[in-house]
Amino acid sequence: MKNKPTKKTSESIDDDPLDHEIDFSKSRPNPYWLGVVDRNCVRLLERDLADQFPDDKAVNEGLRALLRVKEAIPQKISASTASAPKARKKARA
Repeated sequence: MKNKPTKKTSESIDDDPLDHEIDFSKSRPNPYWLGVVDRNCVRLLERDLADQFPDDKAVNEGLRALLRVKEAIPQKISASTASAPKARKKARA
């Protein structure tokens, strides 16, 4: 007796009628799409970074962690900046 799977495994069939009516082979990305959205919120990631951060939440958590690390590192102060400020000359009247 052969073991037959109880569930039928069928490939998903795409029944979208537009796929057969419209030729997408010559389509291009819209060069003006950034004009529609708020540019302050949209950033384009390179493919290697997009693979590491699967969604918006992961990107935000990673950037916040980076900022916490940056704040924990003390800022270097040069010797000229650390010296006492020079007295200002009085303005001529």
